[in-house]
Amino acid sequence: MTTLNLTSLSSADLNLLPVFQVLLEERNVTRAAGRLNLTQPAISRNLARLRQLFNDPLFTRTPKGLAPTPRAQALALQLQQSLQDLSLLIEPATFIPAEATNNFRLATTDYGAQVLLPSVIKRLRVEAPQVNLEIIPWHESLLQQLDQQDIDLATCTVADVPATIHGRGVGSDRFVCVVREGHHLSAQGLDLERYVGHPHALITMGGSRKGAIDHLLEQKGLKRRIALRVPHFVAALALVAQSDLILTVPYGLAKSCAAQYQLKILPFPLEQDDFTYSIIWHKRHLKDPGHIWLRQLVFEQLSQTLKAINVDFTF
Repeated sequence: MTTLNLTSLSSADLNLLPVFQVLLEERNVTRAAGRLNLTQPAISRNLARLRQLFNDPLFTRTPKGLAPTPRAQALALQLQQSLQDLSLLIEPATFIPAEATNNFRLATTDYGAQVLLPSVIKRLRVEAPQVNLEIIPWHESLLQQLDQQDIDLATCTVADVPATIHGRGVGSDRFVCVVREGHHLSAQGLDLERYVGHPHALITMGGSRKGAIDHLLEQKGLKRRIALRVPHFVAALALVAQSDLILTVPYGLAKSCAAQYQLKILPFPLEQDDFTYSIIWHKRHLKDPGHIWLRQLVFEQLSQTLKAINVDFTF
């Protein structure tokens, strides 16, 4: 591998190289000056500096114009390619979805993958068929690791995020309860006393011993018994369908999966504020055109999905 001499490169006036290229193409000082919007004396001065830089005359005058020396001819092809490479380097990056072959990584829960992402995948396959998407399991510490794990986007509900993380809300939801069909609470109704008096299942998503509901209950001086902790949404639904446990989940999940698992949706018996789903990303992706395209697509599809899910919320 050729060693890059940065000291020599930094001392050279690289502004001379476009002048050299135009002189090679035009073989005429007057025409070169016109193309570069410079005066003829300025082109002549630049040519003198080029000769000093390359330690070669580079051009000789003939009745037909400037004739390149063997040294200039040898430099010509390499110079043109180098200038093209530099031009691409400093031009704004572009992203053409239909031609892109990017590999994107998105972190979400199994609920997000099953309920929220199908429309994203469908649109990706149409607009960018050669783009690959890898789904990474969401966990709480991921918020601090978006950069280290090279994750492009994450979908989550977060309140406080690090300064290096950017985000955008995609829609809101609220909690409801699900129990198996035929559960006695379906007939009795679910008030706060019955809610805290029955055993619960909790979706932990990475090991947390408490959920948002437990913190809400603590504000009322109440506590529930967690009889089952499960790290995945879908597994929790399947297990609750075969037990007398209560599971508190977002309405979007309950609506999407209740019929499949033969679950009954009941109102959550406490006043609550809606919570917001967001997509988040590390600041280093902020100006990347491919990433801008991806997060706009995900934002649009998730917003539409959540709006459709919650349009008939009646609790």
